[in-house]
Amino acid sequence: MSDSVDPNPPPPWAELPALRYAATSDGGRGGLGGSERPAADQQVEQAMRWRLVLGRYAGDRLGQQRLKSFYAADDDDQHGEGEQVGGDDPMGEAPAPDLAELLAEGERLDGALEYIYDREYARRAHRTAGGGRSAGLSVPAWLNDVRDLFPAEAAHVMQHDALRRYGMTELVTDPELLRQAEPSEALLKAILQFKHMMTGEVLEAAREVVGGIVDGISERLLDQTRAALTGGQEPLMTPPARTFRNTDWKKTILRNLKHYDHERARLLADTIFYKHRTKRRSPWTVIVAVDQSGSMMDSLIHSAVMAAIFAALPSVTAHLVLWDTRVVDVSDMVDDPMAVLMSCQLGGGTEMYPAMQYCAGLIREPDKTIFVLISDWYIWGEADRCLALAHELTEAGVRGVGLCALDADARPVHDQKFARELAGCGWFVASLTPKRLAEHIGKIIA
Repeated sequence: MSDSVDPNPPPPWAELPALRYAATSDGGRGGLGGSERPAADQQVEQAMRWRLVLGRYAGDRLGQQRLKSFYAADDDDQHGEGEQVGGDDPMGEAPAPDLAELLAEGERLDGALEYIYDREYARRAHRTAGGGRSAGLSVPAWLNDVRDLFPAEAAHVMQHDALRRYGMTELVTDPELLRQAEPSEALLKAILQFKHMMTGEVLEAAREVVGGIVDGISERLLDQTRAALTGGQEPLMTPPARTFRNTDWKKTILRNLKHYDHERARLLADTIFYKHRTKRRSPWTVIVAVDQSGSMMDSLIHSAVMAAIFAALPSVTAHLVLWDTRVVDVSDMVDDPMAVLMSCQLGGGTEMYPAMQYCAGLIREPDKTIFVLISDWYIWGEADRCLALAHELTEAGVRGVGLCALDADARPVHDQKFARELAGCGWFVASLTPKRLAEHIGKIIA
């Protein structure tokens, strides 16, 4: 005879060890009752974690009433069967103050999670979203709860999901929400995607947010690429040669004025100062032409920042060209990535040949020009003309760099056939991180 199966198996927390007391550190959220907590507190907290993972449809097995009664049962064991627990409630349903605080916080956590992730039920057509603890919760209140209740990493993930997976455009169309939102590349991409909906105060708030995020990206990429573009050491990290030609006369005079001999009317130089002399290098032109169709948003962001870094290099002239079905030269604002990104128009088709033609017209010294062309290469009806022009530029001496992606992951979705054919024209073709692009450019201009 086969063993019978319990139709109502106990919940996961019911199998935890029934220890009366257990020591716990206060390094995390634990420690409700001090350095030692009843086993029921620990078990209820673990059960609440399961409840947050499984969602409100697990409430029958892991709901608050079950947890309260479990806590009361543990108190019965500690106080004796005949002792009443929980005031006037003979069943002990009123939780102890520590448990009440834990359950109240659990309700807030649950509501914040429900507000965003119950949308998955509707997206997958399993159940209708809404109606739980998140009912009546507004977007500002939800955002405040997320920032207040969750660690920064978790809040970042939830905000990213809200924007990218569930289309909560309120986060980027309300000025106060924009200013409260956690700065991230996900927020930046959402702003760029929906900036056509912004006017007035919202647009100004968006500019502030974009400026802050872009500054953070620029600082990070500059740290990553500085050595590759300027050499392994900063010029000021090594002392200048102590030669007459390198003497810093202005600094030497100013620093030694205190040693001026009035009787003999002469300056006595106690210390001679020297300076690095700028090494003359042949000027280079770097042209960055980036596809601004919607699928290339990550590459567009990093291209704008990298073009600004190239423009800041000595003896380098940088051009930045955006294209889809149009060609827009934004070289006049190349040193301001925020302005570039706020002026771009995402979307449209992919017509690369006119962009290549325009960029070819910017070339004055082919053997001192690096042409960085960024696209997923999904072009139709003009591949042959693009490849012919690419080959012509190579023959003239231009260093062609074709990038399928320029971002932190460098994992593109692209037309591999066209990429191989472009490489056959003498171009360096790859998907790169900004650091790897800087290393490649640095080797050319060194």
